[in-house]
Amino acid sequence: MNAVVRSLSALVLVTGVAVLAVSSTLVSAAVTLTATTTALVMGGSFHPLMEPRDSPAFVAAYLDNAVDQHLDPAFAAAGPVTNAVAVYGPEDFFPIGRLTFDKSVAAGRANLDRCIAAAPDCVFNPDVGSVAPRVDDTFLVFGYSQSAVIASLTKRDLIEAYRPGDPSLSFMLVANPMRPNGGILMRFAGWPTIPILGVSFDGASPTDSADLGDGQYAYPTVDIVRQYDALGGDFPLRPLNLLATLNALVGYGLQHGETVDVPFGDATYQGREGDTTYYMITADIVPLLEPLAPFIPAPILRAVDAPLRVLIENAYDRDIGPGTPTRARWWPVHHVARLARDLLRSVPVAVDNLVEGFGGRRILGTNAPGPFGVGKPDLPPASEVASESVDTETTPQREHVAQKRLSRQEETDKVMRTEMPDDVESASPEPDLEREDTTNATEPQKANDTDHSDPAPAADTADPAPAADTADPAPAADTADPAPAADTADAA
Repeated sequence: MNAVVRSLSALVLVTGVAVLAVSSTLVSAAVTLTATTTALVMGGSFHPLMEPRDSPAFVAAYLDNAVDQHLDPAFAAAGPVTNAVAVYGPEDFFPIGRLTFDKSVAAGRANLDRCIAAAPDCVFNPDVGSVAPRVDDTFLVFGYSQSAVIASLTKRDLIEAYRPGDPSLSFMLVANPMRPNGGILMRFAGWPTIPILGVSFDGASPTDSADLGDGQYAYPTVDIVRQYDALGGDFPLRPLNLLATLNALVGYGLQHGETVDVPFGDATYQGREGDTTYYMITADIVPLLEPLAPFIPAPILRAVDAPLRVLIENAYDRDIGPGTPTRARWWPVHHVARLARDLLRSVPVAVDNLVEGFGGRRILGTNAPGPFGVGKPDLPPASEVASESVDTETTPQREHVAQKRLSRQEETDKVMRTEMPDDVESASPEPDLEREDTTNATEPQKANDTDHSDPAPAADTADPAPAADTADPAPAADTADPAPAADTADAA
């Protein structure tokens, strides 16, 4: 009898060990299968992606737009995003909101750091089907307008602290005020902080993350700008060309809040520098003419656009790459003789635009100019786009992503819910929170500053202004920020 009992006990013990081993294997497999590509998505100014400012419906639509229209097409190699996390940032801009720009950015930056580290005190919106970030997730960071500054400064910190073997993550910057050539925070890098508003000119978004070989970088980045958005990455190089500056300010007012709604596939490749690839959403007509569109036929506006664009583009230097940090220059006109020549050449182009617009042919035989107008370089050919950065076939994989996120709602950490702020302000930093001074990090230690424009003919008058300083290179001040289905304008 004792022998039978011992045999049964041994059998039970062996069976239990086997069950535990199988269970452990299944749990490990389940953990592996649930590892996700997580998007850490931030809003723009006045959009913290949290109640009471932003409703759950608004936040859900914003997340879907960021993932479906931007992150999945741009970062196909990371796999479709299955967990989109609305990361909290105050997104204030005093005097609208209680925090200055710098303090708002500092608070958002601190929280983004926690979310990247999958820390338990990462503050996010759990009411839209998101799961708290996990250490083994693949992270894609989405920053728009003010939050593009947050993402840029976080990337700078990661680069400085990088050690071989650190996990990679990717960034998408839309309407980036720190764009190296065009961002207003780089145009005036080194200037004192604007008092009261608390805006520091932090320089350029970095582009020098570790090169992992075979064209891979530790922190690959996509930067999207809308042409002529003054505070979103396309501020004039020569701001004393008042026509160009006014045009860019109008562009900001009319277009900045809609930039995030333009699909990634509609942006045009502009160039690559280091780990960053640049794209531009080009303007059919300059913003100064847009208010006239409801009243004047499009062919007439396109005719007027040709010479007007020549005058405006004289305030830019499109021969300088988008990833070359470039400060403002103070002589308002660049190459007077060349400007006069291009203006004359734009007249027959305007005539052909007019005739073609009304259904005729280009009777004077001119070619339609590129987005930078007559006499300016065109954008690089699409064949130069890095193949690993672009994939237009990923959207179908995301058809049911909203349902996937909602199905994982029950996994959300209940502790996080109880620790979420009752309102937006309670999660804001204390008033004495100061912004770290990082302007010098963007200063170049390279060759002497030079004017990168093409040499002018002998008759041309060279630009008397001192050449722009250029800092480290970098492969869509902030105000209006969008998100689908909202009209709230953003301020800086």
